[in-house]
Amino acid sequence: MKAHRNPHPRVPNPPAPDNFNPGDALELLYAELVEVEALAHAAGEAVTLLPSASSAKVRRRFARLYSLVTKTADQATATLTLGENLVALLSGHMAVRRAASPPAAAATQGRVRRAR
Repeated sequence: MKAHRNPHPRVPNPPAPDNFNPGDALELLYAELVEVEALAHAAGEAVTLLPSASSAKVRRRFARLYSLVTKTADQATATLTLGENLVALLSGHMAVRRAASPPAAAATQGRVRRAR
């Protein structure tokens, strides 16, 4: 079997102090959360495919494992929903800021005129 290709999603580069952009940082965090959620749900599916337990002790271990994986998947989903809400809020906030700010050309011309 040929090696499986696993392409990574295109996300912004990690932010650096000299070119930090909160929107890019939030998008990067959101992309990472999507991966964590996918892993958590895959782990939950894998646990359900484990063979049946042979003893009470092993059943308890499986139950604990399933509970842990399920809670992790639920928390990952809740965090991802929060991330989606934050991205939407940031988009709305940036739209309001753009609408409230003067056009870039007028702001640049005003600075040039004052400098003369």
